[in-house]
Amino acid sequence: MKKIIALTLIVLTFCTIFATTYAAETSSDDIVQMMKSLNIMSGYSDGNMHLEDKLTRAQFAKIIVNASPYKNSVSSKSTTSPFKDVPYSSWSAPYISVAVASKLITGYPDSSFKPDKNVTLEEAVTVVLNLMGYTSEDFGSSWPYGQLSLATNIGLLKNSSVQAGTEITRNDAMQIIYNMLNSNTKSGSAYVDSLGYEILEDVILIATSDEDSSISVGKISTSAGTYKITSMFNVENIGRKGNAILNNNDEIICFIPSDDQITTYIAYAAIDGDIIVSMSGGYTESLGLNKSTTVYYKGTKTTVDNIVSSISVGDIIKVSYSRGNIDFVVVSGNKMQGPVIANDSNWSNLFNTNNSNVIVMRNGNKVSVNDISTYDVLYYSQSLNILWAYNKKITGIYESASPNKDQPSSVAISGTEYSLETADAFNKLSSKGVFSIGDSVTLLIGKDGKIADVISPTETKINIIGYLIGSGTKNITNDSGYTYNVNYVEIVTTDGDILEYEANKNYSSMVNSVVTIKFLNGLAVLSKTNGGSLSGIFDWENKKLGLTPIATGINIIDIGTVDSSMNSKYVITYPQRINNVKINSSNILYYNKNKNGEIDNLILKNVTGDSLKYGIVLDAEVTTVDMSISSKYECDVNGTTMTLSSSNSAYTNVNLGQPAAFYIDGTSIVSIKPLSVVSTAITDVNGVQLETSKGEIYLLSSDVVVYDNTKFTGYDIIPLSDIIGNGGYNIKAYYDKSESSGGRIRVIIVTEK
Repeated sequence: MKKIIALTLIVLTFCTIFATTYAAETSSDDIVQMMKSLNIMSGYSDGNMHLEDKLTRAQFAKIIVNASPYKNSVSSKSTTSPFKDVPYSSWSAPYISVAVASKLITGYPDSSFKPDKNVTLEEAVTVVLNLMGYTSEDFGSSWPYGQLSLATNIGLLKNSSVQAGTEITRNDAMQIIYNMLNSNTKSGSAYVDSLGYEILEDVILIATSDEDSSISVGKISTSAGTYKITSMFNVENIGRKGNAILNNNDEIICFIPSDDQITTYIAYAAIDGDIIVSMSGGYTESLGLNKSTTVYYKGTKTTVDNIVSSISVGDIIKVSYSRGNIDFVVVSGNKMQGPVIANDSNWSNLFNTNNSNVIVMRNGNKVSVNDISTYDVLYYSQSLNILWAYNKKITGIYESASPNKDQPSSVAISGTEYSLETADAFNKLSSKGVFSIGDSVTLLIGKDGKIADVISPTETKINIIGYLIGSGTKNITNDSGYTYNVNYVEIVTTDGDILEYEANKNYSSMVNSVVTIKFLNGLAVLSKTNGGSLSGIFDWENKKLGLTPIATGINIIDIGTVDSSMNSKYVITYPQRINNVKINSSNILYYNKNKNGEIDNLILKNVTGDSLKYGIVLDAEVTTVDMSISSKYECDVNGTTMTLSSSNSAYTNVNLGQPAAFYIDGTSIVSIKPLSVVSTAITDVNGVQLETSKGEIYLLSSDVVVYDNTKFTGYDIIPLSDIIGNGGYNIKAYYDKSESSGGRIRVIIVTEK
């Protein structure tokens, strides 16, 4: 049986900043919306439905005709009076004429209609039953109880408490009519079919032209096809499943959502068959989708796995839950404005926004408007009042354009290719632009990793500070085909960007030091940078390093070596990684404070130890000849066998089977440092920590190496998951230093019991 299920008006209420849940509830407002959409009840001239007023016979005649197959028979040009008390000029005359002619309502024996008389429950029910095809044979002779009994049995009086003999209100009549539309006729067909409408059952609303530019204005894409929509269509129902009512013009005149729960999120990223969404405070979480979850995107039914590469920051993700489980997902655009580039003073005027209320997300963190900086790339969603800001900058040498410099769609900067996002970037990098092949340029990168704009490295008017990881010379071929040799420097910044500049000289002697870059005549000039006096406990919960406040979006890099003769070693780390670690001033190579006095950039010297490699010594040979010591060590470094040979030193505390930290330069081991063993018996291991028989807790490194030495003839690497919850192993664990100094469990050796 086809049914029109409860209409739910969607009220957008932010439960968090970025997650909105739609909960379906049947209300009189829902039914009012449906009555207006079907032109059954439209209310008074003031727009008010006056639902608590008593219902007159004239009003009921209009309602019942509009809800009947005779609705198109009403003429507005009647010139005769249907009854002596209904003048032809009355608004009700055409409806009363049709109602009486169709034998829906009768007049009185004295040729009157009594249009202002109030309607009783049994009178209204009898008319509705007649309209549905029921006759006196169905009622019986017991007026009005036969009619009321039948009405109750078929659901006409559902959600109504009015009693026999009571004059009904307009609201009572509306509920009865709604129940009729939701029922079958006596013959078993859906009543709504008799009105010339078609029902699309369990249809999903996907997008209008606001979400998908390929859809024509005034139409909507659904899981059943594309249809016209009326001006009264509630676009907040996009993403919902329900029943749609079509007129004979293929126009959706009414949509009745199901009672499934809909939650709306804002996309942050998509990866590995799931969508990451932004939540309050800048945190993110995955939706818990799987690769085969049904997704409706751009009018097409597909799966998550097929659209993850198309998800963009700020996309609206609507998830439908049925009985607590994900039913389907609808991905919509968000009409995001931008990108635009912030300047010193008037960035807020670039969008129609109120600075005091706008939500600002900068590089994934919730911040204040005061944290917006010059040259940030900005995007704004007016409907959500959210501003996204990105300050990622890539600096390097402009090497080539693809497919050509006349029509570049992407460019190569210091060996890495970047796509263009804006006309401004195109104009500056094309053959008619201000930048030529061989120039040093700074790319301003937008939310999708594309070039939003391009500036000269000297244009930022600020010093650039980072860890120098390379310097030398390279050949550049300019626009004219002339090849020449330039000096270059390569640095890594605290947010992990690797920048390359054309330099005024070779700075190889400064490699693996923290440097400040200034520009002279367009060339980079470097100087070493000192850390300054700062020390204390890194307290992430209270956002302090010692007594100095820490910015929420702090960037941290941990350097593994400052020896210019070695290959560079560094890791980008996170504040949670060094939480509660005591940091000495000698371990701080550089820090910067933002305009709020908070540390926003921090370069450390081997605090975490994460840039080193860890494994086990397989064999050790030490030979002394004529007072000269030579040594050779064969080691397994996370599954790779490597050898250390030394002619002038020996590691006397390194033995066969010793877990160790290795400093590796290229393909050679430079040094070995033994690890310390956890002396207490280990009773439990999970994915992040282990526990001893004394209740001690040791945190595991994210890349802890697990060796199985059951055969005592070698060490086989096994996954950490093999020993989690598995009581069949004897476990030994080894750490590099205490957790208060940044240490972790680096190596675990197990044998079967």
